[in-house]
Amino acid sequence: MKTLLRPAVSLFVVLTAITGIVYPLAVTGLAKIAFPEAADGSLIVRDGKAVGSRLIGQNFTDPGYFWGRPSATGPMPSREGSKP
Repeated sequence: MKTLLRPAVSLFVVLTAITGIVYPLAVTGLAKIAFPEAADGSLIVRDGKAVGSRLIGQNFTDPGYFWGRPSATGPMPSREGSKP
């Protein structure tokens, strides 16, 4: 039993470190180098405080897109064609 348990636990720890720590840090680092603004979430900053993201609540008008968030797309979003 010990001969099976030790390699299994060791492999679990190694793969957890690689897939849970090393890989996410590497991908985040590369994204910050290649796309610095997008990697940080495209934040909107007012008075030194992050108040939102430019990527959330966009007003899509083309019928090929899903509906944007009604609370953030404009004063009165259109619901043409939606069923009650």
